[in-house]
This record gives sequence, structure tokens and C-alpha cells, in this order.
Amino acid sequence: MEFLRDGAVGIRSDASISAKRRSKESCPMLAIHLTQFGEPEKSLKVVDVPEPPAPAAGQALVQVEYAPLDHHDLLLAQGVYPVRPELPTAIGNEGVGTVVSAGPGVIEVCPGERVLLPFGVFSWSERVVAAAADLTVVDKSISLEQAAMLTINPVSAGLLVGLRDLPAGSWVVQNAANSGVGRSVIVFAKERGLRTINIVRSKELVSELHDLGADIVVVDSADAGARVREAIGSDPVLLGLDGVSGTATALLLDVLTDGALLAIYGYLSGRPFTPDPDVLRTKNITTTEFWMYQDEFLPRLPALNAESARLVSEGRLVLPSAPVYKAADFPEALAYFREKGKVLLDFNPHRA
Repeated sequence: MEFLRDGAVGIRSDASISAKRRSKESCPMLAIHLTQFGEPEKSLKVVDVPEPPAPAAGQALVQVEYAPLDHHDLLLAQGVYPVRPELPTAIGNEGVGTVVSAGPGVIEVCPGERVLLPFGVFSWSERVVAAAADLTVVDKSISLEQAAMLTINPVSAGLLVGLRDLPAGSWVVQNAANSGVGRSVIVFAKERGLRTINIVRSKELVSELHDLGADIVVVDSADAGARVREAIGSDPVLLGLDGVSGTATALLLDVLTDGALLAIYGYLSGRPFTPDPDVLRTKNITTTEFWMYQDEFLPRLPALNAESARLVSEGRLVLPSAPVYKAADFPEALAYFREKGKVLLDFNPHRA
């Protein structure tokens, strides 16, 4: 897989750069570059780079509007993500932009259209060049902020729910049910006629997730497994989704039944996946580590991008909001993320 670069020639790194210091002659474009794999506070730099060249045949030039800063971005920066691009480079795994211009022969997009940035095009630059065929046009009824978060969490949810071919009415159990992926799992499962068992850490979330369409919501506790079993009786639970890992996996194993599949897609606990091997063996449970950019999943991403956008436009999927920081203020954005979670980076220099 080739990754489109941002023309990183003559880069001047300066974490204290501000919009006021930039000029068309000396600083054509702002980007956030990974300079080495390691601690993000030291390795991610706000830099000035030349704008990309005019798009060639089949390509489009895109003004990046918003791009999230999320956990998976820092995993890439730390060098533990499966993607390891040549350095220095912009990173950023998702985002939304506006088409500025298109190269010869492009029929898929037009200037002015709002598009989702595809896998392989790092989003932490003011402008990027992408293959036009890989861009997903989204309706302008969807806010830029919501569109910026469409291509990872909702798409991951769609892939996770489809890991097993389950008949309508089947149960899926998940932890981290209040996360971006977890909320999307609830919606995608309902779209496919499946029912969800959702494990959360706070009772305040129970009614909120029920309103989203969750069938069962339980607060993690010593008797949570028994309460789930009381609610569903002898029904099988053949798919589990683990976004927490560590000790949280035990409850999923308690709920899952014989022959189930447990997919590990996140490590929010910061602890490794260490299930009880006796439980796995006794229940004949298979485990798999999930990464949405596995080769087998890539052909399904455009359709899931479009489905995610449709669900948002219909009001059936609402992604958790996030505060916005100008890209030039990346150090402050990173500090906020460390304390409170996801933020959006604003890469449009013309927005007030």
C-alpha cells in the first residue's frame, strides 16, 4: 500500500508556529508531521510545507476541513500501529475535506463537493491530493464535524458486526458500549436485525443507550453476567466485541456461549488481552484481533462509508461531539486529548 505524501520538501519544524506568523511566500501550508516514532508530545510537530502539486489525471486536490485526533493516531505515532509510513510525514487516519480542483479525466468528484478522505491519505495537512475514485462524497446536510468522524468508528462497527453471519434476532455482546465504536455497533446491529447486549461503567448511560436502540444495557459488576442471562434466557450469544481488554474481557467470556467468536479491537484499559484459557477451551471460544484495514476488509470500506453517512443524515446515528482546535494549536489539542479524549483539528486557514 502506497501512502500519498504531502510534498515534504524543505520542512521547517516549529511546534510554536501560529497562524499569524504564516505568509503565502514563506509558509504555503501547515501540516502536523510525525518526525520519529515515539512519545507523541516530542515526535509530532507543527510544520510548514509546500502545497501539493496540481492534481494529475484521476486525482483531486482537497482542502482538509476537520480531522480528528484520536487514540489510533497516537498508536501510529508511537510505532505500535500496523501502519508505519516513511518519516517525516503527516499522519491522521480520517477526516473530511472540500474538493478544490480535479485532474484530467476525473468524473467521480467536482470542485466544491464535500468528501471523506480515504485510507492511505493522511489528513493532518491543510491540503492533500487523493485518487478521485477513492473519495466518498457526503451530503452537505451532514455537519463537517460529524463527517470528519465517519470513516473509522462507524465503519469499524459495521465490519465488527459482520464478522459472523448471524441470523436475525441473534445477540451480540460488547463492552465500551458508550464509545464511538460502541454506539455505532448498536445502530449497525439494529440495521442488520441483530440485538445487542451493552456493558457500560456508569448507570447514567443506561437510558441514553436504550434511546439509541440498545436492547440490553448493564453496568459492569460482579453479577452482570447473571443479570444478562436472566434477561435473555437460554439464547446463544455467538459474537463478542472487546474494546477494553484487561480484566474487562472476563465478563464478555461469561456472557458468550459455546462456539462463540470474540473480537478484540481496542485496549482502552491499557492492559493486554489475557483471557482465562480454561474458559476459552471449555466454551470452545475463538478469539481474533481486529484491524479495519486488513486486506480482506478494504473492498468493503467505500460502501460502509456511504452507509455511515446515510445513517447520520437520517438522524439514526449521532457521533459523540468533540471540541475543535485550530491545527496550529496542536500542542494544546494534544494536552486536552490526554485529559479528556477525542478532539477535532481545524485545518482550514480561512475559517474564523
